[in-house]
Amino acid sequence: DEEDEYADMDMDMDMAEFEDEAAAAYDEAGGAAVAASPQSAAGGSGVDGEDNLLKVRTYDISITYDNYYRTPRVWLSGYTASDRSPLTGDQMMEDVMSDYANRTVTMERHPHVEGLHASVHPCQHGAVMKNIVRNLMKGVEGEEKEPPVESYLFIFLKFVSSMIPTINYDFTMDVSASTAK
Repeated sequence: DEEDEYADMDMDMDMAEFEDEAAAAYDEAGGAAVAASPQSAAGGSGVDGEDNLLKVRTYDISITYDNYYRTPRVWLSGYTASDRSPLTGDQMMEDVMSDYANRTVTMERHPHVEGLHASVHPCQHGAVMKNIVRNLMKGVEGEEKEPPVESYLFIFLKFVSSMIPTINYDFTMDVSASTAK
């Protein structure tokens, strides 16, 4: 069960430790960016007993360029699936790993869209992405091969999904790499 997998993860990770823990390995997951309800994430059923439907939250994801850090910056705006009413900042933080909530992922004003959004702070993105790409370039059997340009966005989204594990992306590429230094 995916929830049990996340419950067993060591929750004492920070951005530096991510470099050793994460790999740019993509699964085939379907659907839009959807997260389980807080009841589900907290160990409850997350299922409506009357009709056995999984309660979900939907997120709009936007990526902007952060000129100061010279790297992409991710912004999330969440909604309830039932009536698309906006989630509060606290509700969005329930879908973020506790070690990253209000530290690496904070509530901030989006530069182009009205309202507060959950934002993944870009201060370590560059260093982490360099390590991921460096390890991708090592390739199999010592063959050095640069990943295609179009795969960089998928690698970046996989990096972001390590902080917000309740969000699933529709990955159609198979990329594997270690981030060990």
